[in-house]
Amino acid sequence: MKRTTYWINLLAGLVAVVFATSCNNFLDVHPAGEVDESEQFGSIRGYRNAMYGVYGSMAASNLYGKNLSYGFVDQLGQLFGYDNSSETSYFVSQYDYLRSDVRTIVDGIWEGQYQTISYVNNVLRNAESPQFNHKELAFMRGECHGLRAFLHFDLVRLFAEDYQRSNASTRGIPYATTFDLNNKQLLTLHETFNAILKDLDEAERLLADDNEVNIEQTPTSDYLKGRAAFFNKYAVAATKARVYYAMGDTANAAKYARQVIAATSNFSLKKLTSMVNVKRFPATGELIFGLYNNTLSAEISSIFLSQTARGTFTEGRRDLEELYETSAFSATSADLRYTGYYRQNTTSDGIKTYSFVRLLESDAQVNTSPLQGFTLIRLPEMYYILSECTYDNNKEEAVRLLNVVRTSRGLEAVADAKVADRTAFDKEMLRERMREMPGEGQTFFALKHYNKAFSDYRGISTYQPSSTIFVLPWPEREKEYGGQ
Repeated sequence: MKRTTYWINLLAGLVAVVFATSCNNFLDVHPAGEVDESEQFGSIRGYRNAMYGVYGSMAASNLYGKNLSYGFVDQLGQLFGYDNSSETSYFVSQYDYLRSDVRTIVDGIWEGQYQTISYVNNVLRNAESPQFNHKELAFMRGECHGLRAFLHFDLVRLFAEDYQRSNASTRGIPYATTFDLNNKQLLTLHETFNAILKDLDEAERLLADDNEVNIEQTPTSDYLKGRAAFFNKYAVAATKARVYYAMGDTANAAKYARQVIAATSNFSLKKLTSMVNVKRFPATGELIFGLYNNTLSAEISSIFLSQTARGTFTEGRRDLEELYETSAFSATSADLRYTGYYRQNTTSDGIKTYSFVRLLESDAQVNTSPLQGFTLIRLPEMYYILSECTYDNNKEEAVRLLNVVRTSRGLEAVADAKVADRTAFDKEMLRERMREMPGEGQTFFALKHYNKAFSDYRGISTYQPSSTIFVLPWPEREKEYGGQ
């Protein structure tokens, strides 16, 4: 094996982020510094640590631990905003991507994703020609192919045009499959999606026996347990459903969404009386893929709970009563997500604001019940995808699937007028995604997918869909990645 060095300092800094407890037998990694790669990948423990490092990189606040979940991307999705021009968030919500402080976040997402992809590629390169045999290696290879697809897919959703409005020459992104500092070939958008699907196909093959998906309440050193915090078999299927949905391939999107929904031994939507058990990680029964990170509760509290007056904190949309249709609530139909995800405040001047309490309900929970991780793919989304992909051929079944989610959230069946035709149905599906998925970074992608005018979180501005909003600017150093 070619002897190179591996960034063990990544592991030292991030393995603790990945797991919510400190199990000595697998968190005892080398101190910061360089470790010879042949030593790093000379044991299964070394591979495990390398994979924990990959997941830890993803879970950090510059990526899915904030910017790609409840932070930057959900501000782009107009779910949250900070109405104060002294704050960067103010300009994020106005899509001022070229402003220096906003540009720093955008560049950081690009660079952080590609850096994490490089870690994935290094593990995969070694796992494909290992120094020894072990049953976990095939699972790790499958995870690496799946993660590489997942990470590139979010990059292409942010930094390229919508697939369904593209042509054969539309610019995609560089697709990195090697662990080196060489420029990567820039693909067209269609080529990028084909590369994503190729990786997902290989992940599906390698993870065929990865059938049990759960979260270990007390993580152990058994890599084949607690698979909801790893890129498991069903995370592959769910990501395929997302990719095909983005492509407009309704048959395949429906196939893979249905595959996840059918795995009832792992996932289920039940009629709830409270959102407590499902609204945040580990979202029992609904989590398909998520990441451990128990270090960000104080920051989340500071962002969402520190104040309640407009212009002093990151507030929820001001039209939440209309979004959740609270005027129609009754003894038999009331959306549990409204009070489960948000708290209404009335400030001294009588103005209502909304605090986002899905991830953390109070300052006290920073110590008493800190957030343990982040949900990235959950079961309700699979019902949405399957419902949308079914509507044109079987409207009755599509509405039934939507109502499965509504019932689990305390609601009666959707009104006929809201699903009467495709235009009305799509409008309702966008609103349903906004009601269900705050904090998960998916609403911006929904706005891009539906490509309709939308309002800002304040209800003041209306934005028309355009590439200047939906396609983030590449870093000035794009040639580092683009091979142009």
